[in-house]
Amino acid sequence: MKKAQGPDKGKEKMRTQKSYVSLLLVSFVWLGLVLGCSSFRKAMDEKRAEREGPSITISADDFYKAYQSNEAEADKIYQGKIVIVTGIVGTTSTPDDGMGRPAVILVGSNQKPIVNCFGFASDEKEAISKLKPGQKVTIKGKCMGKVATDEPALEDCVLQ
Repeated sequence: MKKAQGPDKGKEKMRTQKSYVSLLLVSFVWLGLVLGCSSFRKAMDEKRAEREGPSITISADDFYKAYQSNEAEADKIYQGKIVIVTGIVGTTSTPDDGMGRPAVILVGSNQKPIVNCFGFASDEKEAISKLKPGQKVTIKGKCMGKVATDEPALEDCVLQ
């Protein structure tokens, strides 16, 4: 004849099972964080390497003129490549955290926008907020061609 288990043994067994389940869940969360962080770090390293790789240096005026005279030809030369442009600050945007990333619009001599520079890292927000209209600046970013505007755009930009 089997002895009936007491109420304490049943509770102890249940606690042990909950501990194993909790340990398993914590292990999966930890593994997910490690893999997720390494994937994120790898993606950021790839972007950094891309930005630090070979680039094309051009004035903002010449960059704009290339797109105005022959957009298809300019796309062949610049689109998807790292471009370093030097131009005059028209406006800046430094949105609150979580509301977007900083941006700089470069203008021509007539104060018309000629290059849109987007996607600055949040840690450049303070430096961008100190830029003044009319100030000369050099910006490095990946050329996206004309994106929903009449001006060429750079993304993943950094101040030089």
